[in-house]
Amino acid sequence: MSCKRFEVLEHTADKGIKAYGSTFEELCENAAYGMFSLMADLERYKPVFSRTIEVSADEPEELLRAWLGELLYQFEVDEVLFVEFKVTRVEDGRLTGIAWGLPFDHQIEWLGATIKAVTHHGLYVRQTDSCWEAQVIFDV
Repeated sequence: MSCKRFEVLEHTADKGIKAYGSTFEELCENAAYGMFSLMADLERYKPVFSRTIEVSADEPEELLRAWLGELLYQFEVDEVLFVEFKVTRVEDGRLTGIAWGLPFDHQIEWLGATIKAVTHHGLYVRQTDSCWEAQVIFDV
């Protein structure tokens, strides 16, 4: 069975998503896609470079949060909009992935508020019979 990528959650002050995947790797990819889709219409942009991202954590929730947090950090510091994601390896508490993006100077049309942080609030990762599911709430 195929899972949908993500859905946007209604939240009073912040923004949130539920992400899905047939594997934990795909869940992380779709969560990243969901996070950046809150800020821009990713389908409109073609990436011009890639970056390898490596993070580590003990628990699946913290590994997902670290992955999203590192992508968000590079978004803010290097002014990069990531539009495509591939998690290539998850093993022994380490996640390695590739993110493809473009610099802010490509006349990006932003949607709403910029995400400032990936929170612990309401964060969960679980595996169901059919797919993986995660909920992530962002500070905006």
